Amino acid sequence: MAATQKRTPCLRLLLSVTQAEDEHRVVEVLQKNGIPLCFEARAKGTAPSELLDAIGLGGTTRVLTAGLLPRANVPVVFGAINKALSYHKRGAGIAVTLPLTGVQNSILQLTAPADCAGPAAEKEEHTMKDHPYALLWVSVKAGHGDEAVDAARKAGARGGTVLKGSRCSTEEASSFLGISIREEQDFVMIVVPQEQKSAVMQAVTAACGLNTHAHGVTAALPVDEVMGLE
Repeated sequence: MAATQKRTPCLRLLLSVTQAEDEHRVVEVLQKNGIPLCFEARAKGTAPSELLDAIGLGGTTRVLTAGLLPRANVPVVFGAINKALSYHKRGAGIAVTLPLTGVQNSILQLTAPADCAGPAAEKEEHTMKDHPYALLWVSVKAGHGDEAVDAARKAGARGGTVLKGSRCSTEEASSFLGISIREEQDFVMIVVPQEQKSAVMQAVTAACGLNTHAHGVTAALPVDEVMGLE
């Protein structure tokens, strides 16, 4: 069973939203720039939506691409994807990064530099503890999303949301983690109080981690405000 790493504030989750025709280009650019694991999910924009309309993606099929990378690499990666896909043009897409507060040790070893445990990381981690809730983002082999939700519930979570997509990895990541280069995935999003985060992550990893039939990856992101969990 892969253990859960509690202190990972130097890592970021990069989220990119693009038109469907740019799906494979995004993954290629990210992997060429040092992101060994990428996750893709398809969705459809619903107009009217102020945010989607503002970026020119309202009412269209779009692709959400996610990847984990060190915070220090963000400027270089942003520059590369903007050069290749012209995100600065209306309708081309949007990309953001979100801080992580936890991830499995094997993923940390694959993606993060040694200074994740340094003074700067400790300072950022202290700031993140002020967030009362965490969003657990779980990627498991297609068909195992309900197992991840069940494990989370047994550990105290209220439930989760399951999306469909796929995972792409480089040959290095595939060999290091023992996973397929490309695999259909269920993506599960679970919101929990900060004090339950570690217990729920450990339960999901035990039931659906990389060394199980689900080949799961779990990460945690800080959440400021939540409605509907009380």
